Amino acid sequence: MTKNVFKFLGGAVAIVAIGMGALFAIDYIRYQKSPEYQAEKQAEEIKKEYREDPYGGDTPEETLKLFIEALKKGDIDLAAKYFVLDKQEEWRADLSQIQEKGLLDEMVGDLTSTKMTLKGEVAYFTLTRVNDLPSELVMHKNSLNNKWKITEL
Repeated sequence: MTKNVFKFLGGAVAIVAIGMGALFAIDYIRYQKSPEYQAEKQAEEIKKEYREDPYGGDTPEETLKLFIEALKKGDIDLAAKYFVLDKQEEWRADLSQIQEKGLLDEMVGDLTSTKMTLKGEVAYFTLTRVNDLPSELVMHKNSLNNKWKITEL
């Protein structure tokens, strides 16, 4: 009789353990498909991309110099890489249009005569365009890799 009781208790414990394992697995699968998990995963991927981004200078002036050099060479793909990651495609297209219109040299000229103002991890380069309206190029320091990237132009 004691053997039957132990078999029954052992079976009951096994069933409870299997049930709890199944519930845990279901919760885990639900979590992986949840919008919260997907957002966390996407945020981690973006952080990884920003951390591993090799483009940009250690100073705002260096980034501007590298950007201008790429424009002088007509290397639009390289020039676009000095912008923050989420604006690179947009600026690649814009720079391509500027190149097609033959205005890269004019853009380089505008960028070479700038005055920088540094406020913490934001650098403002003030430039005067042909129509004498002041404009700004803005850079932010990427805190994940300490590189300066262009955020606005």
